[in-house]
Amino acid sequence: MKKKSIEEIASPSAKKAILGGHEKFGKTISVNGCFGSSDLGQMTGFLAREIRNKIPNAFMRCPLAFYPEVEGPSQVLLHDDYNITIDGCSDRCLAKTLQKAGMTVHLSYALDEDFGLEKHPQPAEFDHDTMLKISDRIVADIQALMDKEKALNEK
Repeated sequence: MKKKSIEEIASPSAKKAILGGHEKFGKTISVNGCFGSSDLGQMTGFLAREIRNKIPNAFMRCPLAFYPEVEGPSQVLLHDDYNITIDGCSDRCLAKTLQKAGMTVHLSYALDEDFGLEKHPQPAEFDHDTMLKISDRIVADIQALMDKEKALNEK
């Protein structure tokens, strides 16, 4: 999918989201979970919300808008500076979907593979304390990513 210039985007709400986020924060971060059908897949949505609450310039976007292409939401996602994916399992469907759409995924997590959690069918039953520990680690990784870029730009 091709990233359009702001002038080319037809959706007023998409333009507003892109311009508003960049005017307020400079750089924006897309943090998205796969929202899969397992307990871990559903945990990803809660993690994305928790991370969004901890990082002011992090936003949850709509990666489903890539297929089929829905111009407004997909363009907002394309205009984010960093893309973070949280998949429930090692299939990493969300990360692969964004990459297939031509996006760079800056940080990618699979809850089973990266955090040693076991995937179970619904209902979504997971430990809140574990979720908070995982969100803290991802927040630290995002901060390290931004600090690394800042240091490179200062040179």
